[in-house]
Amino acid sequence: MPSFWKPGNFTNRNGVERKVGFEMEFGKLPVKETAEALQELLGGSLGQKNPYVYVLEGSELGKIKIERDAQLLSSTKYRDALDKLKLDFSPGSSVQDLEQKVDKLSSYIVPCEIVTGPLPFRRFERLTEIRKMLLKLGAEGTEASLMNAFGLHLNPEVPDLNADSLLRYLQSFMLLYDWIIECSGVDITRRFFTNYIDPYPDEYFERVLDPDYQPDTRAFIDDYLDFNPTRNRALDLLPVLCEIDCARVKQGLGDEERDLLGARPAFHYRLPDFRIDDPDWSISSEWNRWWHVETLAENDRLREELIVLWRKQDRSLLSFFRKDWSTKMAETLKERIQNPDT
Repeated sequence: MPSFWKPGNFTNRNGVERKVGFEMEFGKLPVKETAEALQELLGGSLGQKNPYVYVLEGSELGKIKIERDAQLLSSTKYRDALDKLKLDFSPGSSVQDLEQKVDKLSSYIVPCEIVTGPLPFRRFERLTEIRKMLLKLGAEGTEASLMNAFGLHLNPEVPDLNADSLLRYLQSFMLLYDWIIECSGVDITRRFFTNYIDPYPDEYFERVLDPDYQPDTRAFIDDYLDFNPTRNRALDLLPVLCEIDCARVKQGLGDEERDLLGARPAFHYRLPDFRIDDPDWSISSEWNRWWHVETLAENDRLREELIVLWRKQDRSLLSFFRKDWSTKMAETLKERIQNPDT
């Protein structure tokens, strides 16, 4: 498996090394069993907040939450699935009944999730050990079932909160989006049948990948909200925009989105699958694709060249364009960006 690649410029505006939080979604395991195994692996003190949430404090990776999302179960997007399974999640249900129902559903549509705090780069390799632990316990990943829309979410701390910095990363992600989809093989169920990782609208691509687009912070937030008033994006910027101006951001959202949003100075990159049971897949490979976003964001000359090239392409037949653009990006990355393993 490839090693984790460290970006060349991985510090924040204060010169401190940036950290990254990781979220791993998987099926088939009870929350308690997962939490106890994680404590055995990493040490620390394990506490239970409720039947679906455990918190590991003082571990080798700091604070880690292990949970199954009961709020997600009762949300409207899962209502049809719950009705088909004849399960009642009304407020009158006892805690014991609800816990049994959550366990029953875990094999179908509701993942268990391990959520780390922000980790320094030197700790990333321990994530591979967590994956091995989960595999040994019998966890299922994205490809084990058509119902397993399980993801690996990355939360890289932003280098700066100004509009220029955020724009560089957003442009880089947009330029690399089709290449990431192509080379990672993101699961079709997650891409087309769930409400988690939709791409940005084409009109927003056109706005952002314009050489003359240089918004200030207020305009950047307003434009993002105009095109993306939702958490359902492969690269979700709402948490970091909420860190900048939470009142302004929440004013542009509906009630459900507003209730689910918290502020944090980090990107929320949720495109990767969590293919825990695929021997050819690794967490490091997914991180290293994000490494390309980091690297392109710091290479103004190459990014500006690619924006000009992108705008010259015929995008009238979008499916053909995306395949062709992915190929062009693969060639460009090979020729112009040297990864640490070469």
